[in-house]
Amino acid sequence: MKVIDVSLYGGKSIFGGRERPLEASVISCDKHESCSYYNNGQCLKIRSFLSSSCKYGDRTDIKGYTSRAKKYREFKQKWESHEQYNKLKYPPKKLGLIDGEVVFPYPYVKITKSEEGKWAVKEPGFGSSIAFIPIEEFDINLINQICGYKPNALMGGEIKSYQDETVPLFLSHLKEILPHLYEQVIKMNEDIVKNIDYKGREVLLASLKPCVVEYRSEKYPEFNEKWHWDGELLHFKEGYVDKPRVVQMDEVISFQIKPKKDAVIKITSNDQIDEDTVFVD
Repeated sequence: MKVIDVSLYGGKSIFGGRERPLEASVISCDKHESCSYYNNGQCLKIRSFLSSSCKYGDRTDIKGYTSRAKKYREFKQKWESHEQYNKLKYPPKKLGLIDGEVVFPYPYVKITKSEEGKWAVKEPGFGSSIAFIPIEEFDINLINQICGYKPNALMGGEIKSYQDETVPLFLSHLKEILPHLYEQVIKMNEDIVKNIDYKGREVLLASLKPCVVEYRSEKYPEFNEKWHWDGELLHFKEGYVDKPRVVQMDEVISFQIKPKKDAVIKITSNDQIDEDTVFVD
């Protein structure tokens, strides 16, 4: 199997406390070429807090040393110089497709197969909610179950965020990953897709049509920025920019940026989206 990612964990914590030995996590997989997560620079095998893993691939954790050990620097440099170092990230909760199997990882719901061979939706309990479903068995009936499900909280009462947030997010992922099934859903029930909201999702800037894009600070709105994307350059419109040091500044007349090819921005309006938009979350 090909090594697709190498990551380092451990070391000195930014919060203080005892230093942990470095540990190299090496992920190998022979399904990466047919994996929608890998195509987005992501992998379910990446170590992440409370994460679900993947049934494919293999992860080997190699214990290293603390900074006091003589071999610490050698161990660290060996893995940091690897061609696959930090190549992949752990994906968000998103529908995926791996080698002909649909990956369903959303919260508040679990999909299981009965002894009779039928897939059904139920509450996840305390176990992992991730499911791997053959694509030929991921049909309209199952999708309707997913969209119509209303999970209950442990203390009673419906978990409203599932219908309000998770189902619209699932449908937007379905449109990206399995568009033929999405089209079937629309034909059966056009109202089901009216609540899809792309605001807050991350996309490749280069895949957007010309439009206004924004940076919005969560805590400090005075740092917000607006730019016009023309398909190649970002043109400053309004907002905060750092002051140049050469002279005192009155106002910005013209300011352009050529972004990196893999630059990512957050969607602030559904009007920014078209059929060519490439999502990364």
